[in-house]
Amino acid sequence: MFTGIVEAVSAIIAIKADKGNMLVSIARPGFFDDLKAGSSIAVNGICLTVLEHDSKSFTVQIMHESRQKSNAGYWKIGDKVNLERALKLGDRLDGHWVMGHIDCTAKYLRKELRGNTEYYYFEYPPQDRKYLIPQGSIAIDGTSLTIAELQSRSFSIALIRHTMENTRMPLLKAGDLVNLEYDALGKYILQKDI
Repeated sequence: MFTGIVEAVSAIIAIKADKGNMLVSIARPGFFDDLKAGSSIAVNGICLTVLEHDSKSFTVQIMHESRQKSNAGYWKIGDKVNLERALKLGDRLDGHWVMGHIDCTAKYLRKELRGNTEYYYFEYPPQDRKYLIPQGSIAIDGTSLTIAELQSRSFSIALIRHTMENTRMPLLKAGDLVNLEYDALGKYILQKDI
């Protein structure tokens, strides 16, 4: 489980095919000194398991299912990804509950500057409208965010300076795909009625 508070943005340094899956090596932030084989880490919001590591990098395996539901299949060497280590029991939950289970991808549409605030707009699958509420939580590439505006086919988020400076959000270009994870509590409430 994660909080959606990104700890680092780091570069992909190697990608290798692995029997229909992918092995991805990522530059290891120096302060990720507690990584071990088997550690869970959110990479652009995808909960992945560290297979191996050294002082400079760590490697994760991305299964076919994760490639189908996320933007991982589009990753290239040199791409920057958001990283967050798993939540420790007793830590503060500063974002919201993020499971690392990507629901779908969404297309980044545009950015608008209003006063000193940047609004980022995303197009979401219309069948997923039931998972979104104004001022509700959403994780975009593993970043815990609040929905600012909600339209029938798109939503926006307003970024604070901390998010601008500590995530890959400013690197987005129109048409880029981002990973969405809808709020887990909302999904469970909807499932209760089925």
